[in-house]
Amino acid sequence: MGPRQGWFRLAVRPLPALRAGLLALCGAVMAATSFAQDAGPAPRKDAAPPEPTSAGATPRDSFRNCDEQAFLVLNIARNYMMTDRNRDAVMPYLKDDAAAKKLAEEVMDRIDAGTARHPGQEAAEALFQCAAEHRMTVGAPRQQVALCFTRTDIAFFLHVERSKHVVRQNAVHNVSTRLTSRALYPAPLIEQVATAVYAPAELPDLRRLMGIMAWACIRERPQAASAASG
Repeated sequence: MGPRQGWFRLAVRPLPALRAGLLALCGAVMAATSFAQDAGPAPRKDAAPPEPTSAGATPRDSFRNCDEQAFLVLNIARNYMMTDRNRDAVMPYLKDDAAAKKLAEEVMDRIDAGTARHPGQEAAEALFQCAAEHRMTVGAPRQQVALCFTRTDIAFFLHVERSKHVVRQNAVHNVSTRLTSRALYPAPLIEQVATAVYAPAELPDLRRLMGIMAWACIRERPQAASAASG
């Protein structure tokens, strides 16, 4: 079974506990608790302490850095693909961050070369690479992590809909029409994320929403393992 075939085999198998985890998503968004306290790659018990990224850095700092790196790659890849590979639409957001610009060039080059098929896969690669550098474990198979990052598209597009003052029912319809693969984007999941986007009085923070959604999915290790081997 090739990697692309395996990707869709995982995608069509639901992650049952993910639905339960997302029932609390709205409350988690409104509670304003720190994402770093709730989720992220965990240090291996048999590993030496991670190398500090700066003076006084902790394992929590390391996984926060990896989380930020993965979402930076996710957003670079998504924006580049959504703008018909327009580099000028990506680079200004990185301002004077030389490291981020270098990373963006690498991501966009891979997309142009056809080696990156979806932003979620790029984000997963970035997360695993960063975790390995810090001697940490992600805690889920690579295909599952890619799927989890892919599904943050739901939060992204629903957030756009609410920011344009589209009512929830129409927003769900619009996003469901845009994200047509029910294997990748199950209808119940779209409804659940819509609750997290529309229930708060104010538009929730998109980055936080995507982070909670991604890590709730990544944590579903038993179901993912079954899907990958079933």
